[in-house]
Amino acid sequence: MLKLGATSFWEEFDPAKQGNAHLAMYGRPFGKSLCHAWGASPIYLPGKYFLGVKPTSAGYASWLAEPALGGLKWMEGTVPTPNGEIKIYCSTTEIRIRGSEGTGILKIKSSSRPVCKGAVIRSLTGNSYEIEIMKAKEYLVKYKL
Repeated sequence: MLKLGATSFWEEFDPAKQGNAHLAMYGRPFGKSLCHAWGASPIYLPGKYFLGVKPTSAGYASWLAEPALGGLKWMEGTVPTPNGEIKIYCSTTEIRIRGSEGTGILKIKSSSRPVCKGAVIRSLTGNSYEIEIMKAKEYLVKYKL
């Protein structure tokens, strides 16, 4: 879609189609929506399931980030909130996270106790840990999967 000039997600995409056939749908030559509302799921799903960011109170006054790489080597993204954003980078050895509003909790699994300068790290059951993320402060967490 990008090679064909897309700036949003199309209703349907088949890379095998050529020329204006990309614009045809429903038996009409230009019947396809080129900014389809539920076509945005490719963007929504990584934020929800890989970055694991979700509100725990109204308007992200409190939130939880529970990244899960799912076999990826790294992942980076920004989750928009009503009054700012939550930025997170996660690899197999470190997490960088910053929330511009609210108080967050970063939940991770690590084979050894994670290290994060200036943060309180709480042990949970098994190999799970929690770190409180204060607004407007960037955290760098070193850990081992």
